Amino acid sequence: MSKLLPYLTAAILFTGLPCTTHAQDNLKPLDFVSEQLSEQMLNKVRALSSPELVKAQAEYFRLMYTALIESGFSKDEALKIVIAMVEGD
Repeated sequence: MSKLLPYLTAAILFTGLPCTTHAQDNLKPLDFVSEQLSEQMLNKVRALSSPELVKAQAEYFRLMYTALIESGFSKDEALKIVIAMVEGD
């Protein structure tokens, strides 16, 4: 019991203390994170919007669609598979 006394005392003392953190202080890190995430998303959209990349992706998905049909999938099945691939990006 004597080993637990300091821990029990600390628990009793600290549970009665009011919290000094304000809600506004808690929002500051979230604002920073939100700003950083927004900037990253904007940069990603800019990078993915390059005409060369868009054309390469279109050619890739067209080749995938054709290969799926040649492998025995119906046109509808191939289209659904390619749509799922696009949505997975």
